[in-house]
Amino acid sequence: MKQRVRSSQAQWYLGDPRIHFEAWWHANTGRLELGLHLESSPAVNERIARALSRRMLMIKARLGGNLDLEPWDRGWVRLYETYAIEVFDPAAVTRTAARMAELISVIWPLCEDGLRAPVRAKKRC
Repeated sequence: MKQRVRSSQAQWYLGDPRIHFEAWWHANTGRLELGLHLESSPAVNERIARALSRRMLMIKARLGGNLDLEPWDRGWVRLYETYAIEVFDPAAVTRTAARMAELISVIWPLCEDGLRAPVRAKKRC
């Protein structure tokens, strides 16, 4: 797994960096976002999102009900949760790392399923 860090974000990815897990500190709201960001082409994002959508009950059963799957800017999609956090002490960093590892271990195999799914032909009117 590769990683990259930007000011208030850390990202982890395998293969295409546009499909990555992200920890994003939203300083203006005091919230930490953890989750999967699909920032590839709209067609690729849609295939993966469809695979995730079909498994949301299982995902929420394993990871908790706070996760949301939603379209985002530019044809992007994210599966994420947010937490209020005031200080990043060693305990908070340890909890965050453990949670990110949990998210990756459950969600990444489903992303791979979506990447292997056949491309749907667009309907003609």
